[in-house]
Amino acid sequence: MDIRTTTVRSRRTAPLALALGVAAILVGPARPAHAQQRQSGIQLAPDSNRYFISKDVGSERWAITYNLDDRTVTGNVFPQDGGAPTFLSCQITRVDQAPNPADAQYFMDCRAAGPCASAPCKDQWGAPSAVGPIPGSFLLPTNTLATLSGNVQPIMSSSCATAEACHAGGRAPDLSPGSTWPDTFRVRSGEDPGKDYVAPFDGGGSYLLDKILGIQSAGARMPLGGAPLDPAQVDAVRNWILEGAANN
Repeated sequence: MDIRTTTVRSRRTAPLALALGVAAILVGPARPAHAQQRQSGIQLAPDSNRYFISKDVGSERWAITYNLDDRTVTGNVFPQDGGAPTFLSCQITRVDQAPNPADAQYFMDCRAAGPCASAPCKDQWGAPSAVGPIPGSFLLPTNTLATLSGNVQPIMSSSCATAEACHAGGRAPDLSPGSTWPDTFRVRSGEDPGKDYVAPFDGGGSYLLDKILGIQSAGARMPLGGAPLDPAQVDAVRNWILEGAANN
C-alpha cells in the first residue's frame, strides 16, 4: 500500500488514516500548494496539562489535543476539499521511551466517527483500532529536550524514590512513578515557603532543582547520602522544568 497516495475517509477506517498520515509526514509526501501556505504548530496549555496540535497530514488538516491527564488524543480531521470532518478519540496504550523525546514511540487504540446530525449522538463511533507507532515528534513540540516519563522519572526512581526515608511512599513529596507530578507541580515547598517544588518554566523558582543542585539555602543536597546527580541528569530535570514541567 502506497501511503503517499492512499486516502481513507470513512469513519470506521479513520484510525488507519492516522497511522498512514503520520507515516506520510516521516517520508515527506508532496503537498498541494495551498496546504503548504498554512502553518503547522503545537502549543502547551497554560496549565501544562495538554498539547494542542494543528498539522497538515497529506491533504488533510489535523486539529487534535494530546491530554496528559488521561493520556488521550482527541480531535478533528478536516479534508481539504471542504467535506465533513472526522472525529477521533484515541487512548494511548503504551509508550516506548527514548533518550530523545522525539524518538519515543506511542501506541494507541483509536475510534472514529462522522458528524452527529442530531442528538442523541449514540452508537456512532467505529470499533477501536490499534494505531502506532506514532513518533514523539508528532505529539510534542519541536526540540523538546526532556519529558517526565522518558527522562526525569527514571532519575527520580533510581536516585530519590528509593525508600520511604527518601521520597517514596509516605515521604512528601513522593517522587515515585505516578506521584512525582501531582506532588511537585505548583505545590508549595514546606522547606521554602517562597517556592514551589516545581514552578513551570522557572528553574530558579523550583525548590526541587535547588535541592538537586545543592543550593546552600536549600539545605542538604539530593539525593541525601548518595552521589550527586551527574550534569546530564541535572540538565534533564532543568530542561523539563524550563519546558513547562508537563506530565508528559
